[in-house]
Amino acid sequence: MYITIDGEESMVEKRKIQKTGSSSYIITLPKDWIDTMGLRSGDYVLVYEHEGKLVITPPKVEAKRRIGEIRVIEPVDNEEIFRVLVAMYLAGYDTIKVGFNPEIKGLAKRLSDLKNYARIKLAGLEVVDESYDTITMKILLDLRELPLIRALRRLHLIVNNMLKDSIEAFYRNDKGLADAVIQRDDEADRFHFMIVRQLALALLDIRIMYELKINNPVETINYRIVARNLERIADHAVNIAKRTYHRPEKCVLCEETYRIGLKIIDLFNKAMDSLYKLSRREAEEAIKTSSEIVSLIETTLINKILLGNIESKEKALLTMIYDSLRRITRYSSGIAEATLNIKANRNNINEIK
Repeated sequence: MYITIDGEESMVEKRKIQKTGSSSYIITLPKDWIDTMGLRSGDYVLVYEHEGKLVITPPKVEAKRRIGEIRVIEPVDNEEIFRVLVAMYLAGYDTIKVGFNPEIKGLAKRLSDLKNYARIKLAGLEVVDESYDTITMKILLDLRELPLIRALRRLHLIVNNMLKDSIEAFYRNDKGLADAVIQRDDEADRFHFMIVRQLALALLDIRIMYELKINNPVETINYRIVARNLERIADHAVNIAKRTYHRPEKCVLCEETYRIGLKIIDLFNKAMDSLYKLSRREAEEAIKTSSEIVSLIETTLINKILLGNIESKEKALLTMIYDSLRRITRYSSGIAEATLNIKANRNNINEIK
């Protein structure tokens, strides 16, 4: 019998289980596979148990290298090219070649800008070959240097500082602090992209899944939600920081907005703590608190901003900020919900006390 895996046909064989000794069982391995892997009698193989299945791999086998290519036929904006480059980076490609139609004008600047932007946003990316109309990039990342949870903690720290500083910048009318928040967004994107790439590779290779200490693909999906929500919170911290440039000197509701912002920062950190501890109780508390904060935000928005006696400039500004605060609150709740999903996935019995 044959099945198709990654576009290639693979033969499925029946192997008889045989008992040896009083407590062990053996099966034979196909000779063709042994020869292909370069194994001999006496060598070791690695055996993984995964959701009721056994996965057998040689101890030093190299993961299949994925090579991708981007062919730029028309003179589109570099932003469009970069989005495709990011998509291939996140999909787990190890080598990405970008080739331009030689007739496109200004190739030298296009290539230079693309390289510089990619180096800022994509961790581990190095240019290994370059010509007049092509660049070849390799992603040189060792997953063991920054495991998944450590990478999430690092992204959490970056986003938390961005959020605190953006709320402080708006409250104090500190445009320098607002600038610092906006500049840190590149670092947040860099860690977000790196985490998503790790998760994609985990889905492609069970050994990487084990290295990242992920139990199965369901967990991978939930960690992807966490990473995405962290990146979205960073984006809204930037939005709040940008409003500082347009803030009037006298702001009637800025202090009240600041107090609500502090509540949201506390909620955000509690949601992340529930993830680190895989605590159902803390996750539930974060979800309940987020509902209360959303209600407070909407009440303040309607009664004190939209219907309040404040200048139209401040009213427009605060409306945009409160939209960001509400979204940050809901993204924090989403992190807590993902925590519940991961915990339920790891425990077939869940006690509610």
